[in-house]
Amino acid sequence: MVAPNPGPYTGPGTNTWIVEAGPVVAVIDPGPDDEVHLAAINQRIGAATVGVVLVTHSHPDHLPLAARLAAAHHASVRRYPELGDEDVVRVGTLNVTALHTPGHSADHLCFWLAEDRALFTGDLILGRGSSMVTYPEGDVAAYLRSLDRVAELRPRLLFPGHWDPVEDAMAKIEEYRAHRLEREAQVLAEVRRGGGTAQELTRRVYGALDEQLLVAAEMTMRAHLRKLVDDAAVRSTGDGERETYDAPV
Repeated sequence: MVAPNPGPYTGPGTNTWIVEAGPVVAVIDPGPDDEVHLAAINQRIGAATVGVVLVTHSHPDHLPLAARLAAAHHASVRRYPELGDEDVVRVGTLNVTALHTPGHSADHLCFWLAEDRALFTGDLILGRGSSMVTYPEGDVAAYLRSLDRVAELRPRLLFPGHWDPVEDAMAKIEEYRAHRLEREAQVLAEVRRGGGTAQELTRRVYGALDEQLLVAAEMTMRAHLRKLVDDAAVRSTGDGERETYDAPV
């Protein structure tokens, strides 16, 4: 089900997944606290018992409705950090394994159905476009490690937090990994051409953007620059808006 919260960062809206497990269902990512969406979820659930409400991460397009939905069905909400890495949640006939996959956010989980080789990816991997990894919450190095980790599972299907399910799962994971590495290479090449602040580098790399997208692009730029500084591939001086980046001699 798709929540009625379309936008530049949510695509057509947040996906709420209702997973049947015999007479019980699990609800993954109830989404924003929206009366229309709550009513639609309840209608779809019908007479089934809600065994658990799972949340991939705490962003406002994924978490807020969880407590209300769970309370109405006398179910529990499970999310990081109470639900830890490789914890298994038994829901009806299913075993759901939580995987801590930080990068998009520090508290991000994916949910793995090993028997079906199906992975609910939240915002680690979307059905279209690319996931935001934005400073200071986003961590590019952690994001790449999380992609490598889910690739090792060799999933068959991906059920993302936005857009449509992905049938060619391995190709999509590699697409996301390649995109992030290409962006890193582009940022590094631009720094080597001439230093600058994060804002200056953003305009040089991304070109003309409207104000809303420019803010997101600069936050992404800062996340990549932080990784490059940590890797000693880029040097920074100063702080705040005046922090300048250049290539070590």
